[in-house]
Amino acid sequence: MTDIINYRELADDFFEQSCELISFNSREEWLEMRMKGIGGSDVSSIMGHNRWRARKDVYRSKYFLDPQITNDAIEFGNDFEPIIFQSFKNKYKNTYATLDYKDIMFRNLFIPYFQASLDGVLVEKATNKVGILEIKTTQFKKSKWYYSDGSNGVPQEYIDQAIHYFNTTNADFVVFYALINYDNADFDRDMEFLKPRRINREDVQDYCNEVMTECVDFWENYVRKGIEPKNRVVF
Repeated sequence: MTDIINYRELADDFFEQSCELISFNSREEWLEMRMKGIGGSDVSSIMGHNRWRARKDVYRSKYFLDPQITNDAIEFGNDFEPIIFQSFKNKYKNTYATLDYKDIMFRNLFIPYFQASLDGVLVEKATNKVGILEIKTTQFKKSKWYYSDGSNGVPQEYIDQAIHYFNTTNADFVVFYALINYDNADFDRDMEFLKPRRINREDVQDYCNEVMTECVDFWENYVRKGIEPKNRVVF
């Protein structure tokens, strides 16, 4: 317990250099807070990398509360997220201290419309570097997690999310931990975890700058001025 408390204090001290940490008490309060800034799930749309949500949809969500849709995949993710969190915490306990920050909104002190809600916070025990745990679930889209040469990869829309977390919190790294749901009777297995994918901020600094520029432009020249943006598609 003492180790966890120390790691929590270390993480709090790290984040408070660049963020205001705001507690919320309900989903409704969280949804209202999301309208006040750009979150991780907005960024792939702003960058033109999201096939299902356009830039204008993000713009409108800052003026009108998004309708809350649900489906089997969303419910699966919601149900399994605590299990996946605990699985990572147990399996990688020698490498990371895994901390729960789920009821906290991170708001950047210098660009206050940069916001982030995190699935978890990690402290790398060997270095005391502070990072972020991002939990994903998907229904047999395992190929999206590999590059054409077979090496481990991360889908572009999730990379955009990680980049925003870097820009908002100044974290040193993001680790993705994904559970694949084989929702198909032809497969001889039900579910499986992929090995964690880690992105280090120092390796993507140029893209961090590019995404920051696009997000600032989106907010300052469209959301703040009440001008609906044109859509952008870059796949």
